[in-house]
Amino acid sequence: MRPARRDVLRAAGAAAVLGLGTACARIPTASPISRRTLTGQTQPGAPYVRALPPPPDATAQEVVAGFVQAGVGSEENFAVARDYLTPEASATWDPEALITIYSGSQELKVAESGEGRLAVVLKAVALLDDHGVRSVLSGPTSREIEVAVEQVEDQWRLSEVPDGIFLSEAAFETLYGPAQLYFLDARERHLVPDHRWFPLRRGASAVLEALSVGPSDFLDGAVINRVPRILSGSDAVTTTGVDGTAQITVPTAIANLAAGPRALALAQLEASLQSLRSSTGVGLVLDGRDLTLEEQNQVERTLPGHRPIAAGPTGVISLSDNGAGTPAPQLVPAFAEIELAFPVIAQDGVLSAALDPEGSSVLIATADESLPLRVAATGGSFVPPRVDDAGYVWTSTRTSPGVLLALSGRGPDLDAKVDAPWLTGREIRALDIAADATRMVVLSTDTAGARVDLCAVVRDSDGAPASLTDPRSLRTFLADITQVVWYDEVALLMLGTEPTSEERRAQIIDLASGRESLPALAAGTDRIAGSVVAEAVWASTNDDELLRSDGDGWTMIDQKGHDPSFY
Repeated sequence: MRPARRDVLRAAGAAAVLGLGTACARIPTASPISRRTLTGQTQPGAPYVRALPPPPDATAQEVVAGFVQAGVGSEENFAVARDYLTPEASATWDPEALITIYSGSQELKVAESGEGRLAVVLKAVALLDDHGVRSVLSGPTSREIEVAVEQVEDQWRLSEVPDGIFLSEAAFETLYGPAQLYFLDARERHLVPDHRWFPLRRGASAVLEALSVGPSDFLDGAVINRVPRILSGSDAVTTTGVDGTAQITVPTAIANLAAGPRALALAQLEASLQSLRSSTGVGLVLDGRDLTLEEQNQVERTLPGHRPIAAGPTGVISLSDNGAGTPAPQLVPAFAEIELAFPVIAQDGVLSAALDPEGSSVLIATADESLPLRVAATGGSFVPPRVDDAGYVWTSTRTSPGVLLALSGRGPDLDAKVDAPWLTGREIRALDIAADATRMVVLSTDTAGARVDLCAVVRDSDGAPASLTDPRSLRTFLADITQVVWYDEVALLMLGTEPTSEERRAQIIDLASGRESLPALAAGTDRIAGSVVAEAVWASTNDDELLRSDGDGWTMIDQKGHDPSFY
């Protein structure tokens, strides 16, 4: 059960004493912490850090330092931080425009930059925009924030500051938590996660408000939102049930929707609230009674497949429950006698695709033999195909003309060239589409280097793809990346080179928690596949050895094959 009372962290950073009259001063990044009980109006159980007001007769440097550290106090619209500003600056300052997250391992610096002007120098590691979208920088980046100071009634105050607040990494992780906003794919069959960060003190209110506003830019146009835009955070009425779960009263604007849209909006709301870090459980309440979504109206989250496959000496073979010396079963009859590379199968086990060994042709077949083998594309150098549950096989030529190929499993008349102008002229190394058939990750390179982009597929209501949205670039921790695939709902599996050791490594990159390195790879590892559902990772080497890992080293299996994947 979640406690009814909250511990309060009282950070004394704003009282740090800086050298009087110096041109350059340093701000300590660690400070004493004391605790007290707080009763207030924020989310029950949410952490609270108390900001300290400016001390009397503080130097200009102390005021600058105090303002930076007062960003931890959000009460009454950051009232304490505003105490460091002149009345005019306070009236125009927007604290929620941006959060600059800085490294707490190094001291901040305050230095004079001109008459009546000071500069704060810090090592920024990430930014959080006003929609809760976090951008992780490639590494600690020195940033200089200039402010103006003047005296108000013989006290130094800031007359000019940039919008936004500053939080150390520790403060950010204490006060903010990751969550997924869930929207609907174009066919309204899947919940599509939109990863955000929210202040824990606001909890359900922040989620409801953000759902009403809509998806991030990279999802805009590719998803549907059944939560009405007229909602605000104040519409989230939260109580605590006898079992400690948070009970959210369904807002009237959702309750009054027609039955179909209401069921979809409730599915979005329930899944989004359950993703909050601070929630031990979430229940929806309608007309004073606990609400249970009817099974026939539920829209499910989508996760990667759990059944491993690979290209065998010929065909597509199953890697599930293989006994020593037992031939692996063939899964796609039309491929059984053909040498293949990079095979994939849709999660329903029917539509399958692969490349020929030279990578110059894309082959499509079905496991149930409902369609004959088709050479769907030829005459180029193609990236490994991926398949979605809308019946399309995705690939691209290595040098992109600004389109991807979406090859239909129902026949060539439905094949599509999907516009992606931001890929024009880039070399495409890999792509993968998430199980929700909406979010796509693309690995590409040009003269500026490699990058991994997250975008979304814009489709019509029947699932036919039309274009890709403008991407959001993701931070990578490896160099010379050769492969990227979905591992979990908001996590990717990457194969590349460790920059410092120059060793080949595989990492799970979680958009919320960061990175996790897998065990050291076997020599010659060239492909990798993983699934959180299977709780396993598979790899293959350029000698057609297959290896499996549950997290503690690698075990070689008695089966030749290459290019593993999951369906």
